[in-house]
Amino acid sequence: MKKILVVLLSLTLIFAFTGCTSSNNEATEDIKTQEVVTSNTDDDDDNISNTENAAENVNEKDYDFSSYEEEICNITKSVNNAKTSTNASENHEQFYTLKRQVDAVDDELDKLDDEFEYAYQMKEISFETYKARERAIEKLEDELELAEEALENKYGIDD
Repeated sequence: MKKILVVLLSLTLIFAFTGCTSSNNEATEDIKTQEVVTSNTDDDDDNISNTENAAENVNEKDYDFSSYEEEICNITKSVNNAKTSTNASENHEQFYTLKRQVDAVDDELDKLDDEFEYAYQMKEISFETYKARERAIEKLEDELELAEEALENKYGIDD
């Protein structure tokens, strides 16, 4: 399900950027790498989550995801700034170094999601809080997936 969402999000971004380009012959050039841009301009999602967060914050303190957002932003910058070389072993080393960072954050997010699910099952948090946190984690995982896809595209390695 997550991969489908990522593919749809990627296609949306591609169509958005394609629609913004001029209609001259430069549009036919091949694009070898894709830079990942993370932003919080999704108006509908923000309005929904702001409404949910306001309702949740009345009763319970919400979780702070800013450290994960910062980690994902740093990984995205590292992927965008990574330079490929003609040396294949050097490329593999750079790829797997960045891939380990992506996997580490993904594992942390999975563990956090499991902790929230357990807290909900133990009735420590409400269903609304659990779902809001789960949606926040899914959004972070989507951003991380985009960075991973950009990394794979840049180095031509499908892992």
